[in-house]
Amino acid sequence: MSGTNETKIIALASVPGQGKTTTALLLERHFREQGMRVACLQMNKGQYDVSQYLANGCDHYTIPLEATKNRAAFEAWVPRGYDLCTFEVTCPYSPFGAPYLNPLERYNEIVAFESSQDWRTCVRNQMKRYWKQRPKDPEIDIFALWDMTHDKEVQRVITKTPGALAGPCVDTALSLRHPEQFAYDTIKPWMTLPRSDASAMAVGAFPAEFWSIFPRLRWYRFDYASFLEEYRHGKCDVAIIGACLNERLKIRDRPGIRTVFCYQPSVYHNLTRRPRDLPLKDDFREIMSAIRDRPVGDPIGTDGSAFSGYNNRFWTYQPYPDREMIWREENIVFCNGWIMPQYLIRDGFLEVA
Repeated sequence: MSGTNETKIIALASVPGQGKTTTALLLERHFREQGMRVACLQMNKGQYDVSQYLANGCDHYTIPLEATKNRAAFEAWVPRGYDLCTFEVTCPYSPFGAPYLNPLERYNEIVAFESSQDWRTCVRNQMKRYWKQRPKDPEIDIFALWDMTHDKEVQRVITKTPGALAGPCVDTALSLRHPEQFAYDTIKPWMTLPRSDASAMAVGAFPAEFWSIFPRLRWYRFDYASFLEEYRHGKCDVAIIGACLNERLKIRDRPGIRTVFCYQPSVYHNLTRRPRDLPLKDDFREIMSAIRDRPVGDPIGTDGSAFSGYNNRFWTYQPYPDREMIWREENIVFCNGWIMPQYLIRDGFLEVA
């Protein structure tokens, strides 16, 4: 790296299904092959997509909602020591996506080739599916934040193209074209994570910061059978039971491992998830203002609304509304949502020697 601590950051923003993660992975490989250290940042989407980054050997970091308040808050959550960061933002036209672009001056809008001729219609349709808008819900202004997110320098990147284009694109053969034309910002990261020599094992989707904290971590991907065979012997120091989509998965063993972090509490408890079809009855701009101006932990959504799941002390989606965000039972620490290891360290649930 240069003598300063400035780092380039390439932000990729769009609605789901346009190829953001694929583009981020291709950029990571391109710049890593040039000898650069690359960190892959992602807005807090919980368990979704992180396994793709882990499977490709990327250094992945989650950016929490609280980091969107201003540039200083954002830089406090970006890891030091990298030459370049990619940053994936889903639904930048929503109150939980748009804030992630606030600390930046420019970004890349990822648009699939088939959507490029009628992009606004594609955005409208995808947003309604993403928020699970019901026919009886009041009509919301899908483009309430469109002008705000486009009041920046926006570089369109076309994905899934049949061939090379004049501008930055990704073709159907997954060839990255014109990476030098991607828009980027520069930031000054200052997050560092502690390191531990403790042995660790993990399965499923979990915050990848654990891998930075425990370099000796062994990941079993989503092979829960192999993980449990080793888990029940309790020979490692730390175990992480990551999240998966199988709510019926149950675990009986409670081995004598020093600490177990469980991101799927339903494997040990019968719990009821928060309904996914709650009404959209909050004004997008009011939520944006609350995120920017209120202290972290203050309510930012109306009770009973689709956004009420973020009304907790971490502003992290809380899947099981009847349980606290973190609780301990003997050696098992249960995480009710995508609880960052930094929070676990801060609150005394994770001790790193």
